[in-house]
Amino acid sequence: MPMVQAPSLTLADANAGRFRCEQVLAAGLDAVRLKRLGICAGRELELIGRGDPMVVRIGESRIGLSRQLASLVTVEIQVP
Repeated sequence: MPMVQAPSLTLADANAGRFRCEQVLAAGLDAVRLKRLGICAGRELELIGRGDPMVVRIGESRIGLSRQLASLVTVEIQVP
């Protein structure tokens, strides 16, 4: 039986919760900005607030991330 791949979910479309970053789809300065914030493939993130900016916990830090940048980050839901 073939495995079914779940559709990609962007951080901008996600509800509050814990995620693993699958891929950063940004280029240029957006890619540099996200990497400097610590958002890269394999990183665990926690979405705390869905406003604009969105509030994201990365490690022990909380950052404000624009919805535009969050739409460039695909994530996978983490099971607690």
